[in-house]
Amino acid sequence: MIEILILYILSKRETTLYGIRKEIIELFGTFTVPSIGTIHPALKRLLKENAVSVYEKISDGGKKFCYYSITKKGLEVFREMFFNAASDNPSLFHTQLQARFGTMSLLNAADKKIFINDVLKKIDVFEVQTKEKLNNEFLDLDDFQRMLLNQTLEEMKLLREFIKNLKAKYVG
Repeated sequence: MIEILILYILSKRETTLYGIRKEIIELFGTFTVPSIGTIHPALKRLLKENAVSVYEKISDGGKKFCYYSITKKGLEVFREMFFNAASDNPSLFHTQLQARFGTMSLLNAADKKIFINDVLKKIDVFEVQTKEKLNNEFLDLDDFQRMLLNQTLEEMKLLREFIKNLKAKYVG
């Protein structure tokens, strides 16, 4: 997920490691606040894949700065990462989904449509699994667990509506 966010930021402009972190927090801070210790290794992986490039610049005061930018291959890597299978863990899926929705402007219309349809299918699976748990007479669910499962169903309903609105507005 962090690589997707980094590539998205760098698709807008070249910047430093600290600039990447600052922009990720500004744009995506409602669901992630990565540390430099998370971003730096991700940048190293992206450099190794030739998805980003780096150049050094010395300031007037003699301080060295490394500026990162996305490469043409980086846009291909972004797409590959974007379409990697989302987690089967619902809580991870939700965070991954936020990162993908927040960066999907880099996709073409056909890819947006594929992504939205894939997400709707995954939500259907999670919804069926949740309903099965609620209706399973052999599960000894207490009131709090039932409330949580019902809340999860409501959140999936809202997410489905959000995605359908996205689809209508941006995909057709």
